[in-house]
Amino acid sequence: LRLLPKNVPLSEMTRPFLIPAVVENQSQVRRLSVASALLRSRYMQLKKKLTEAQLKSQASLHTVPALQKLNLGEHLHSSKPTKARLVHPASSPNFPEVLLVKHFFSRHLVIQAQVMNVNISQAYQDDVRTLTGVAFVVAESSDEALLPTLQVPLKTLPPRATGSAWCVLAASPQRLDGTAFLASELRFTVLEVDAAGAPLTFVEANAPGYGRPFVEELQDLEIRHTEFSRGKTI
Repeated sequence: LRLLPKNVPLSEMTRPFLIPAVVENQSQVRRLSVASALLRSRYMQLKKKLTEAQLKSQASLHTVPALQKLNLGEHLHSSKPTKARLVHPASSPNFPEVLLVKHFFSRHLVIQAQVMNVNISQAYQDDVRTLTGVAFVVAESSDEALLPTLQVPLKTLPPRATGSAWCVLAASPQRLDGTAFLASELRFTVLEVDAAGAPLTFVEANAPGYGRPFVEELQDLEIRHTEFSRGKTI
């Protein structure tokens, strides 16, 4: 407009130029908004399918690719699911529901952590959140006959979904003296999402601002040498 001659009234430019330019700009904004919504919808559909495939592949002992590559030895038996308990429950309002299953093999102990993405705190039950990097970690073993060797974390756990994280320990049952105690933790990051399950921020994992990480200390697990017996009922 600064280039217009001073003797040309602005009103003469409004109808032939300014109004069409404004209309065209608004139309372009609408087109880009629609394209953005379509791309976001497509992204969420693909991410949902990928997450469902991941959860399915880690759902049971015989479907986890990382476990299939290991020579675990003879499968002796599996324990009944037990609820994981926090060392400091009052200070952990974001802790999800977790059931632990111990799978005993002749040369390994495999611990399955079935994580349900529902908040155990009544005050937070309506929260919509996604958990990422969900890992069950054996931080320390009281006996060298049981040593952690592998972790298989859950990459993503959507709201109200259930998935399994795994931890493998090399076992020497003949060297296990009585009862071993395993100090364990559940590690995860809480990522806020909208009602459709889409993240509120598209920041790369481990970058500043990517969710809130938690490390929750669990009560020790007891492993008895008699549990490495075929058909043992726990």
